[in-house]
Amino acid sequence: GTIFVVAKGWDAITDPLVGNLSDRTTHPSGRRRPWLLASAPLLAISTVMAWAPPSSLEGAALAIWITIAVLGFYTAYTMFEVPHMSLGAELSLRAPERNRIFSARQILRIVGMLLAGVGGSQLIENHPEWTPTMAWAVAAATIGLIVFGVGLLPRERPEFQGRGGENPFKAVRDVASNPHARLLLLVLFIDQIGTGGIGVLTPFVVDYVVGRPELIGALLGANMLASLLGIPVWLRLARRFEKRHLLLASMVGSGLGYGSILMVGPGDWHLVLFSAVLAGSASACPNILGYTLKSEIIDCDEYRTGERKEGAYFAGWSFVGKLAGGIMVGVVGWALAWVGFDGQAETQSETVQTTMVALMGGFPLVCYLIGAAFFTRFSLTEAEHARIRAELDARTAAAQASS
Repeated sequence: GTIFVVAKGWDAITDPLVGNLSDRTTHPSGRRRPWLLASAPLLAISTVMAWAPPSSLEGAALAIWITIAVLGFYTAYTMFEVPHMSLGAELSLRAPERNRIFSARQILRIVGMLLAGVGGSQLIENHPEWTPTMAWAVAAATIGLIVFGVGLLPRERPEFQGRGGENPFKAVRDVASNPHARLLLLVLFIDQIGTGGIGVLTPFVVDYVVGRPELIGALLGANMLASLLGIPVWLRLARRFEKRHLLLASMVGSGLGYGSILMVGPGDWHLVLFSAVLAGSASACPNILGYTLKSEIIDCDEYRTGERKEGAYFAGWSFVGKLAGGIMVGVVGWALAWVGFDGQAETQSETVQTTMVALMGGFPLVCYLIGAAFFTRFSLTEAEHARIRAELDARTAAAQASS
């Protein structure tokens, strides 16, 4: 828990730095491609370090090695993730197309998570001696897939180069002073505080509370599959309803989905399945429409400042989400240690089990409901964004005519 909290603190430096630098990058291939390519070898190296440390290391030396590996991975992932999200917002300036772009992105992310989180984890659990080999294979695949993927990307917008802002501190101030971005930062932090420990807690709850550890992979897979199947549903709903209303509904759905864990007891794997499906399908909405909404907030910044700072904005949202998640992972670790969790025991005390259920079910429910209450104040309507977008298009046409 402490290592991941330190890593999230490190993100406070790297996220805005990478975001601003990628905004300001000038290169014949575009602002984002060089960062995507540079992230590949660093991701590979940190992956091998984390999953295949030297066998001679132990104790404090091993903890330091893993800390360096985690910090390296988070830095490399920031170099990939922030420019990648920024590129998604730049490829199209229209909401329906942005929805499809981020839908495709989310579909491939879920497929990758299923392969790694379900297939990979089960393989390692059954054959732990294969872990170093898998680490090297994943590292090589990471480099190959990023290089191959970057080669398929469409051409970036040349008119956005040189408009990323020169001052990184001003970029941070612009994000903080944007009322729509500021409110979304708060809501994201609250929501991610609620769900940050889910990934850690799910195996514990399924094993020590439900008593069905053999179902862990299947239940995690059900969550991801529900999220995958939810994508076309939210896309269709977006044709009829405003994104902000759909996002509000998804927050309530996620809260109720995780909150159902409060009723889980011995043998209640079906309730965990219900929670996984409801929360998974609801989570598809912010991973699609949420990114389109963020792109529209960036359009508002261009309307106000004349700059295109996708990197600075996505860095801010990414950092807040990762910071909240890291804090919650730390809280889970510390809380379980405080109530007497014993990783070597086959059963846990009633206090430990109650703590697990409360952190996995009750805490997310409360956080999502609070976040939803704040989000009701979000005021950027689709009609207002259409007006802003029309004005920006008129500015661009006038600039091109004058040149």
